[in-house]
Amino acid sequence: MSTQRINLIGGSAYSTTGGIQAVNRVLVRELTAEGLLRRAFFLWDDPTTASDDASEYLSSKRVRLFSLNRYRFIKEIFDAGITGLNDLWLCTHVNYALVGLCASLWRPWRVGVVLHAAELDEGLNEVKLFALRQVGFAIAVSEYTRRKAIKLGVKPSRIHVVLNGIDDPCPSWQAKSQVDASQLLLFVGRMDERYKGQMELLDAMTLLRERLPALRLVFVGGGRSLDEWRAEAHRRNLQGIVEFTGRVSDEELQRRYKSAAIFAMPSENEGFGLVYAEAMAHGIPCIGSDRDAAREVIVQGETGYCVPANNSTALADAITTILRDPPMRIRMAQKARDRFMANFAMGSYRRRILETMHQWQSASG
Repeated sequence: MSTQRINLIGGSAYSTTGGIQAVNRVLVRELTAEGLLRRAFFLWDDPTTASDDASEYLSSKRVRLFSLNRYRFIKEIFDAGITGLNDLWLCTHVNYALVGLCASLWRPWRVGVVLHAAELDEGLNEVKLFALRQVGFAIAVSEYTRRKAIKLGVKPSRIHVVLNGIDDPCPSWQAKSQVDASQLLLFVGRMDERYKGQMELLDAMTLLRERLPALRLVFVGGGRSLDEWRAEAHRRNLQGIVEFTGRVSDEELQRRYKSAAIFAMPSENEGFGLVYAEAMAHGIPCIGSDRDAAREVIVQGETGYCVPANNSTALADAITTILRDPPMRIRMAQKARDRFMANFAMGSYRRRILETMHQWQSASG
């Protein structure tokens, strides 16, 4: 096997939460376990606020955190580039592709980038777009993300689709012979990102409050826009049936999942949606939109529904269909759990990502 080692370059993994950060943490862990990782450099992370799972990597200096010290970040990366001429450089966000190219001494076949989708729509400047088109290897977290990259001029042959995976958050899950009385609708995500379908969920609750009087909606997730969303719910007279928790602990998040009847995030630009996988691990039917990568995670009519984006009526109808048909809800719960175990549990992801890394090593040797 190739002796090439892999360096990661990214923004954050251990000081903030979110889908990209979760993927970065898993990459560090799995590449380390396989003996592939040399160093990981994260610009935004602060070692004084890093999560406990960073301690082992920090003590061994395998992971370097820079608290926004850009000079030190760049210097250490370039020093590593000079001493590790045979190394590969995997950038965990398109923003770092140019840094990776420079660290490789402009050998693009030794540089990869992980693509998540939303950042590809944010009007990449000419420098970032140029760097993206130069890298020799890209991992797209979904086919939806791959298509976006191709439209931006990335050669299709360079893009490898690797669907995300997570550790099983509910290893003791057991199927139920009958549904409980829960009529809780759960959303988990950052509240500043309005494309995730928050407005459609509030509109759907307005439509459903007479149809399903026991229905409650809980938004779990932090962000500067929380007060705006609370005011939006108040304008619709939804106080009392809609709750905004803000950011919660991991333990509280698991409690919220276990109490939910349906997980709903009708996003219109989700690159993958780790939260769908988390919900499915708990045996929860999911509702996403038909516009993004939710279609690659949710099996229509089996593990949930993908409804037309920006359509609160279709969303309300899907919620009603699930809650008014207990036998179907039980079937969906089992199918959701089965699909998680087969496709999105860590064992499946580990096989996908390591196979792809070894292919990159072989092609770059």
